[in-house]
Formats: sequence, structure tokens, C-alpha cells
Amino acid sequence: MELPHLQLPGTADSGRGHGSDAPPPPQGQLKDIMSTGGCGWFVALIATTPNFSDVFQQHLVPGGEGLTLFCPDDKAVAAFEPKFGALADSDRLDVLLHHATAGRYVQAQLAAFDWVAVRTLAANRSQSITIRDDGDTVWLWTSWQGGAAKVIKTVSEEEAPLALAVYLVDAVLLPGHLRQKLDGGYLAWLHRTIPVWVGLCWALSAIVGVLTGSLLMLGAMSRRKW
Repeated sequence: MELPHLQLPGTADSGRGHGSDAPPPPQGQLKDIMSTGGCGWFVALIATTPNFSDVFQQHLVPGGEGLTLFCPDDKAVAAFEPKFGALADSDRLDVLLHHATAGRYVQAQLAAFDWVAVRTLAANRSQSITIRDDGDTVWLWTSWQGGAAKVIKTVSEEEAPLALAVYLVDAVLLPGHLRQKLDGGYLAWLHRTIPVWVGLCWALSAIVGVLTGSLLMLGAMSRRKW
């Protein structure tokens, strides 16, 4: 996946022309912060997803709620990109918005979180991520089916001109309904989660149960004959 050239609105392209000295709008500043903070591949997904920047813009304008973004690193996005490309546009938007929450949560606030659920900007507002700081690392859980992602570093904790906090994480965060869709549903998750030896124990227990029932039935029939 080739990263698109990101020319920020309101700035001159490198080596060409004379751009305005006015600062770029919020979405341009956000892309710049993410690109330089290790989220270049995530920015590339944003660039190909309609309506994404518009949603963020609502939270970054003066007087807005502010924004916290958990941005997956390039390695995580590169591994996920083939699945992302197969999704419908609405599902792609949900994936990206599931990495963002309304309001600016700085590192000091996250340090006090102990299994705190925070709603994301995904279309289904019941979607949330659960945040826990264990004293050394900030961990994120997106659903009871998913594994944990961890915060690698703080990219930005700007208060002005943007009320923005950006954190680099080591995994793509998926809403629960999309995790089921991409991973094959509940049975596929159950197959991956339960160790093989547990399955064998269940199978042996079932066999023993059938044999025991058969023996008891034969014993009862024998007693009736006598």
C-alpha cells in the first residue's frame, strides 16, 4: 500500500509555488501530527475513506468537545489493510471512528483509568473501548472477543489550537460486530480461543457419558429378565 502524498490545506507544496501563511484547518493539522508520529498508514486509510475528516472536524473546531485518537502503528495497519479494503464504505468508516473518542484525555487522566469504558465515535454509539492503566502500560480492550492493544507512546497532547490527544497503539481496534464479521463469527472465535486439549476433554467426556448410559441401560434390561 503506497502512502498518498499529504499536502496540508493552506500550505504550499514542497518546492512549488507560494502558499498562504495561514495555518492549516484542523483536519490538516491532525493529519500532519499523525503522519509525523508514526501513523502514516492510518492517515492513508483516512485519505481513502469518505466523510471521515468531516466527523473529526466537528470535534476540533473552536468550542468543540475535543478529540482523543488511538492511532495504530504502521505495522498493525499494514497487516490489516487487506481486510480493510474488503469492507463496505460504512464499515470502513466505523473502523476508523472506533479509534476516536469525544473529549481530550491526556496521559494523566488515562493513568487513573481502571477498566473504564469510553464510547467511541463509531456510528453505533454503544461501541466502546475499555481502558486500563496497570501502572506501567495503558491497555485497550474493544470487546470481550478481542485481545488487548497497548499504548506505545504519546504522540500529542495539544490544548491549543486543537483540543487533541493522540496516542500510538500496537493494534487496529475493531468494533465487536465487525470483529465477528471479519473473523468468521462466534464459532470461529470459539475455535481459536478454546485450546485443543479442552476440546478433546469434551469429546472424551461425551464418549464416556454415552458408554455409561449404554451400560446402565443394559444392566436394567438384564435385571428385568431375571
